[in-house]
Amino acid sequence: MKKALLVLLLMASLGFAQEPPLDLTVDQAIQLALSNNPAYKVSQQEVRQYRYRLLQNLGFLPEATLSGSRILDQKLMEIEIPSFVPGGEPTKASLRFQLDYSFSFQVVQPVFTGGKIYFNFKNAELDLRLAKEREKNSRADTILGVRKAFYNIQILQELLKAHREAYSLAESNYNNVKNSFDLGMASQYDLLRAELAFRAAKPDVLRMENLLETSLYGLKLMLGLPKEQEVRLQGELGYRPVQLELAGLLQSSLQNRSELRQLQMEQKKIDNLLKITWAQYVPNFSLVASYSYQSDYFKLRRNNWDDFFTISLGVSWPIFTGLKRSAQVGEMNVLKKIMDLNVRQLGDATRLEVESQHRLIRQEYENIQLGLKNVESATEGVRIAELSYKEGMITILELNSSYNELTRAKVNYLQALYNYNIAIAELEKLTGVDLNGGVA
Repeated sequence: MKKALLVLLLMASLGFAQEPPLDLTVDQAIQLALSNNPAYKVSQQEVRQYRYRLLQNLGFLPEATLSGSRILDQKLMEIEIPSFVPGGEPTKASLRFQLDYSFSFQVVQPVFTGGKIYFNFKNAELDLRLAKEREKNSRADTILGVRKAFYNIQILQELLKAHREAYSLAESNYNNVKNSFDLGMASQYDLLRAELAFRAAKPDVLRMENLLETSLYGLKLMLGLPKEQEVRLQGELGYRPVQLELAGLLQSSLQNRSELRQLQMEQKKIDNLLKITWAQYVPNFSLVASYSYQSDYFKLRRNNWDDFFTISLGVSWPIFTGLKRSAQVGEMNVLKKIMDLNVRQLGDATRLEVESQHRLIRQEYENIQLGLKNVESATEGVRIAELSYKEGMITILELNSSYNELTRAKVNYLQALYNYNIAIAELEKLTGVDLNGGVA
């Protein structure tokens, strides 16, 4: 028993004990990425950060301060008191206005600030809404990134299968031609062309294998999985017809696109900043209440302390700030115009992207239908070409051409399938609408 345990430990240390393969659907991959993706986690923490920042801008609440002090040393004011006796020396007396120990409790309540406190609070609320919108956008980016990586791997797997089939066909053809050449039924030229087609198919297989390995590693990084973890993708990449209404998609994109909503919130922030800047021209009023205790001796007896209080109305009104306020107003007006132009520009770009994706989906759907027919036709063409070559009706070049045509047909079909699914995912992110119905 001990020996078996030692063997298992040794195998684990040498890397022989591996994790079981992980089967993933695209939805499971998305959930895993949302749990482990660092960029999405950062956006979640930013929401928490701006919640705390919102609490820091509750400026309309009173501010209470408790303070205390003890005088360690002081220089007293001295006055001379004339002598009541003619010709006598004047008497010097020290005046002491403060006691050694002092404690005070002060409350400051803003009464009127021209809207500065209110609009600072509204901007803090907008910052929190912006953080939530960035989190939502980061989530959508993560989902789109996983879908692209997942679909890309599925396409690469199918492409690898297609190139391996082409390699297998070329190998089989080479063996058949070699056997015919050995029997004197095929020429040296046919043998060379068959061997060239056979060897030319191998680099494509290796290229697909390298691309697939790199893409799988990228997906593992996105999902937070170790490189050694074997991942098997479940499900087949297909296509589904979708009903697309361009007018509705355009309206949804202008309402739901996260980047556009963020710019619109930034517009509101600039409006509030402009109001805050104008508010600097009006005075600030605040109510200040203070209650104090003073004594020469730190003893807790009631009659040892002198108490007093003050209630005052404070006014602060900056008259001249060296043209600072007018310059700030000018800057805010310029920023407002810049943001208006940015919103308009992004709105136009959004319309263009939606229309482009709408056309692309329709185009790739037709390419998929054409690709299915081409694959069917090319498969039948290979069958006929092989029979014709055996009968001596076509040359080896025509046979190789039929193989290449089948491979091209499969590649074009798979590329159209990938483009179609990615265009749908892009359009869903732009519009915030699930094309099957509902909000994404």
